[in-house]
Amino acid sequence: MRIRLSILPMIVAVAITASAATDYEKLSDRAERAFSYQEWNSALAMYELMIDSRPLEIPTYYKAIVTGGMIDKDDIQISMLERTQNLGIALDSIFSGVKNVSFAIGEGDTYEKFLKLVRERQPWLTRSINTYLLEYYDFRNDAENMIEMAETLLKETPDNVQYVRILAKAYMMAGRAEDGIKCYKHIVGEYPQDYDSLLNLGLYYNRCLGEAAGDDVADCSALAETYLAEAYSVRPTPYVAHLLSVLRSRK
Repeated sequence: MRIRLSILPMIVAVAITASAATDYEKLSDRAERAFSYQEWNSALAMYELMIDSRPLEIPTYYKAIVTGGMIDKDDIQISMLERTQNLGIALDSIFSGVKNVSFAIGEGDTYEKFLKLVRERQPWLTRSINTYLLEYYDFRNDAENMIEMAETLLKETPDNVQYVRILAKAYMMAGRAEDGIKCYKHIVGEYPQDYDSLLNLGLYYNRCLGEAAGDDVADCSALAETYLAEAYSVRPTPYVAHLLSVLRSRK
């Protein structure tokens, strides 16, 4: 059977494309296997080849950045980030991907280190990076770093309620109750219907009853009831209703 010469180039192109796809899949399998066995140098070399072959396969950059972090290849991590930036890929997508990969292998610190590296090498992103760091420290309940990041960000955006909320939580965790209460009162002053702040204030003064003496008992009781009642008016839950019932039964 004769093959028309006009369709030969098409057949050759299809064959080449199929072969390239097969080679890429093989390379991907080898890279994933090396990654799973923590053969970081081998995995990184293969991820780099994959990116050269298919630069628009975004998830490969996540793995390459995390892999580079595992062997302290700072320059490679930044190079990978810059390639995604040149492609116009959103930073949030890259940071979320790196975070997910790092967490999946139990190496959350790699994500933190990458954020700090980007902040150092690309200082114009400092504010955005500090926001990501604050979210990370909040997730880890790292009170000391939560306080540092929240205070830093609030110097630039003092009206950001979310930052104040995280700062209040961090102060309470760090044993700085007075500072935490000031933060919650600040939020309530701006947003009187803020349930979380009202509840935290009510719970704080309710706990204070156990340590109060003399006139302080009445003050703590009154404040606890006030804030819990306001929280209940915003969101009537059985839990708050029970706390109020106990408080009122002591009178």
